[in-house]
Amino acid sequence: MKPAEAKAIIEDCRKRGYIEHDGVFYPPAQAARRQLSQAALKPARKPKAKRTGWIDDELNIRNKEKYQDMFMRLVKIELGLSVWPEFYFTLEKQYRFDYAIPTGCNNTMLKIAIEVEGGIWAKGNSGHSSGTGIARDMKKSTLANVNGWTLIRCTPTDIKNQPGKVIDLIKKSIENKK
Repeated sequence: MKPAEAKAIIEDCRKRGYIEHDGVFYPPAQAARRQLSQAALKPARKPKAKRTGWIDDELNIRNKEKYQDMFMRLVKIELGLSVWPEFYFTLEKQYRFDYAIPTGCNNTMLKIAIEVEGGIWAKGNSGHSSGTGIARDMKKSTLANVNGWTLIRCTPTDIKNQPGKVIDLIKKSIENKK
């Protein structure tokens, strides 16, 4: 028997209510006597996360709930803006920003992204300093710009020791969007 024929027979059995248990298909009446049901035999699947590439994206919501650091708190205190860590900004690729400020206080669209360029200090074939890593970062930056994001690139030292400079850049970005 050809695999396509076997698949068709199995599909037909399922449509007619047969229930598979340990590789055996039982007719509906026999399955009822044995107290078998398709729901009981299959483990419940976790539904896929809602993916939008925006603030209603379930991965972004999870990341926002999971991560909180001093830089995010400082931006909230200084500017009253909510910062999203590890923000997926597109569905085209699995690209994400280190930090994103997608909206302002009154839900105005800001689309400001902060990328912390720590990989530039790594030697050898690390993720960001290799040729493929640099090319990937270039594609990511281009995709962000094409989709209306303002990209602020800084070093880990800027975030930790001089966050005021990054906050000033965020302020200037907001002013330029007006």
